[in-house]
Amino acid sequence: MKNDIFSFARQLTIRTYANDALQSSVSNENDIKSLKKKVVHQKARPEDLSSREGHYLTMAYATANSYDLKGIKEALVQQKLYEPAMLKVSGDVRDVVVAYAVYSVGSEPREIIIFKEGGIVFWNCTEWEASNVLDFIRPFEVESYPRDVVEKEREVMTYVYQTNSRKCHLQESSFILVKDRDNSLERYTFSHAMVQSARLGAFEARLEALAASVSAHTAAMQRTGQAHLDKKAVVRKLGEIFALRHRLNIESDLLDTPDFYWEEEQLERLYSSTVAYFTIPRRTRVLNERLSHCVELLELLSSWAADRHHVRLEWMVIALILAEVCFELLHLFERKWKSTSERRGPRARHFSSDIEEGNITN
Repeated sequence: MKNDIFSFARQLTIRTYANDALQSSVSNENDIKSLKKKVVHQKARPEDLSSREGHYLTMAYATANSYDLKGIKEALVQQKLYEPAMLKVSGDVRDVVVAYAVYSVGSEPREIIIFKEGGIVFWNCTEWEASNVLDFIRPFEVESYPRDVVEKEREVMTYVYQTNSRKCHLQESSFILVKDRDNSLERYTFSHAMVQSARLGAFEARLEALAASVSAHTAAMQRTGQAHLDKKAVVRKLGEIFALRHRLNIESDLLDTPDFYWEEEQLERLYSSTVAYFTIPRRTRVLNERLSHCVELLELLSSWAADRHHVRLEWMVIALILAEVCFELLHLFERKWKSTSERRGPRARHFSSDIEEGNITN
């Protein structure tokens, strides 16, 4: 009886805790939905910008977690359509490849800047040319992003030369370059900021996909009170979120200005203004908040899965105890039956011998 009461109390406690966890998970999911809308700038479209007189198109893509730059450089040399060149800078920028188109189309040269962290920027290139180059570098990508995400999260700007401008700067959706001067470092700086924004967009898209998969399970919990998600699946989701958080906060330069700009005051100002234009600091902060909410939600689901496992173990123990009790009862009945048979055995034998000797009469 005591064991039954204890088991009932245990089940009641687990169900109460599970209901609390369900309510908490729903609350956390609502928090995630409240942050679901990304804080982004208004993305420009190539068809809107290319019609501006004197403006040239600049497009940035984030296609993978990283590139094999050595392989890309060798492939460009063999292809003979683009000529790799060194960036004229005093600092260490080995994690970038700059390539110029061998064949000219118009007076303005076409330039490609490829970053090791998986980003590529096209200066004065058409969308068709950019698409061909993206296909060309795909074999050198490490952990490629889906192509639809790459296209959706690209950044588009224009650049224009101004004769009356003394220094390069950002004006609305255009980069202002100084005419008749080497602007390679300024192009690199603008490109770096654009790639950072495109990479952040890819991270945001990845988190949206993860949040959508988790929301399906929380919706099922809210609807039926059950969650068909085991401990292994929850841990796998947690691993994906922690990997995304690591890339966002550790592997990238989204939280701080890269070291390269510390000794270049003018370039640092350009980088900071471009990063602010793409709202990168705010988007990074919101993305980290959403990651934290997803972690809390998955931890609740993990607790739910663990409790389900504990309940199954308890029922297994109860079943084993019941089986043992049944066997003990069978052994008890068997011993009692044997004892009764042994007590009745001598009397039966004495009765049969009396019959044989004729001692019993009617």
